[in-house]
Amino acid sequence: MREKNIWIRKSNLLNLTTQPTPKYLWQRIVNFIVVAFLLMLSPAFLQIAAMQKSVWLQILFIMMLFLSYLAIGYYAYRLLRRTTTAPVFHRINVRHWQHIWYIIGLFFAMLGIEMVVNFLRLTLTGDTTTENQAAIQSLTAHINLVMIAMMIYAIFLAPVVEEIVFRGLVINYFFRKSWWWASIILSGILFAFPHMGKIPTNLSDGLSYLVYMSMGMFLAYVYKHTGNLQDSIAVHFVNNFVTMMPILIMAFVKAL
Repeated sequence: MREKNIWIRKSNLLNLTTQPTPKYLWQRIVNFIVVAFLLMLSPAFLQIAAMQKSVWLQILFIMMLFLSYLAIGYYAYRLLRRTTTAPVFHRINVRHWQHIWYIIGLFFAMLGIEMVVNFLRLTLTGDTTTENQAAIQSLTAHINLVMIAMMIYAIFLAPVVEEIVFRGLVINYFFRKSWWWASIILSGILFAFPHMGKIPTNLSDGLSYLVYMSMGMFLAYVYKHTGNLQDSIAVHFVNNFVTMMPILIMAFVKAL
């Protein structure tokens, strides 16, 4: 039975032996750059919404955020579906409790890595938060439309779309037949950059970059090892949910 379980686990490894689509590397690079660039621009709608005094203008820019993000996610999904031989998504079996506990275990493993890197940043620089986390806290400081939109975006939209782009496309587009860890490292590097918004130039920024890079690498490992993008989406979802809940609770406490 033990040998059978090991065989099943190995058979779930992502199949990267076929020829990717598009065939030429430069075309895949262009595809990824376009998608990643648009993905980085979309959150600007939420920042614009936060500056509006009119509720209707806030709703307008929030809807623009959601629609643009969904459109980018769908386009990335179409690109991914063209280059992978297996289905991008699989039917979810909610009765498979063993797999659910596996996802929760993966989340705690990733959380442990993040805590180690955050401890190093706090010890060496004294910084308690990254610029990205500070920006999120500023947008969710008060209970309003922007905060609700931020919660929906961070908990539900970002895990799905970011995993399609930074795990699905990166792993299936690049280093398919090279060193097994090459695409995982690349995924972490590319995932960290939009969350930082700049190239790290000091120790604090470098360690902040390492937080997101380690998270991206861990999620890439999950996808590449299980062959199921929904696993990395689930871990990403749990991470963002756990991260956003204290912010939501603090906002409700302030409102009381």
